[in-house]
This record gives sequence, C-alpha cells and structure tokens, in this order.
Amino acid sequence: MTDQTSTGASSGDDTIERVEQTVSEAPDSASAHYNLALALARSKKFDQAIAEFRMALRLKPGLGEAHINIGGILLERGDFDGCIEESLKALEFRPDLIQGCVNIGIAFMQKGMMEQAIDSFHKALAINPNSVAAHLNLGNAYLALGELDKSVEHNTRALEINPSFGMAQNNLAVAWFHKGDKEKARHHARQAEALGYAVHSDFLKLIEE
Repeated sequence: MTDQTSTGASSGDDTIERVEQTVSEAPDSASAHYNLALALARSKKFDQAIAEFRMALRLKPGLGEAHINIGGILLERGDFDGCIEESLKALEFRPDLIQGCVNIGIAFMQKGMMEQAIDSFHKALAINPNSVAAHLNLGNAYLALGELDKSVEHNTRALEINPSFGMAQNNLAVAWFHKGDKEKARHHARQAEALGYAVHSDFLKLIEE
C-alpha cells in the first residue's frame, strides 16, 4: 500500500473507529476516505477498503495512490488483469508512481507474460534506478527465462541496495547452480538462510551433492 500523498494519513496505531469518525465529520473529504481505506486494508478488510478508495476517487479523480492501492489488493487476490488496469490508471495521473510499474510487472509475471513484465520493471528503474523491488523482480523474471547473467546482475544490485533480502540471496544461489558453480550456490543459499529465508530442502540437497 501507499499513503505517500494523503493529507494527515493515519498511522498504524490509529484505529478504524477513529478514522471513521473523521469521515463522519468530513464526508466530502477525499483524504479522509483514503485514510479510512488504508486503515481497513491494513486490517485485511479488503472489500471495505476498495469501496473507500473508490469513494476517495469519486471525490478526487486524480488520486493516483488510490488506484495503486486498489491494484495492490487485486494483485494479492490474484486478479492480475484488474491490477494492471488500476495501475495503468494510476500512472495516467502520476507517471512517477513506481509501485504502479512494479505491480504491473508482477501481474504480467503471474500471467506468464515475461517480456511485458521485464518492460514494466525497467520502466520502474527509469523512475528510480535504486528500486530494490524492481531489481529483485527483474532478477526473478530473468531467472525464469534462463537469462542467468542478467538474473545475477539484478539480484546482486538488489542486495547492494538492501543487504537484508533473503530472496535475492536465494535467487543468486539458484542462478549460480544453473551456471554450474555449486560453491557460489552454497554460499548464497547459506546467506539466504542466515537472513531467515526458507531455502527449499530439495535445492539444498542438490547443491550439497
């Protein structure tokens, strides 16, 4: 979710009831409905959250962040086409919303449309070259396509930006294994485990043989 441009966005400590009170006092406030939607989404009340995001959009059609958040919920629910549609709407209003590009890329990956996914992640990097999410997902996409050098490049870059990503270490282990270097595969698998990432037991057996 994103709340980066909401006015007086609620913190994680705010209760839904408190934000509902704000909405009742200012029913025509787009930011009030947006903040209520965020609180509902954080509580996994996704249907209500979507309804509040859409109310915010009726009051303020250019609120790209609302489209982003709806898209994120739809992505989590497996509605990949819906996610793409909402994210594209967000980017119409706010071309700088990197999460829109990332969400579109992930949705395309889930649909098996890897080239479109890669294009979306590169668009995200054009907005922010240091996006861990874009590099990590590019690493995933290139790994799925068997483009191992590019997978290593982007997973390595993700770790340079944020060394705590166990998934990137796991992806590097898999990439190096397929490149024929079990020593590097074991190294990255151990690093992934040290970061709390659950490396698949069958893969661990393969690299230890």
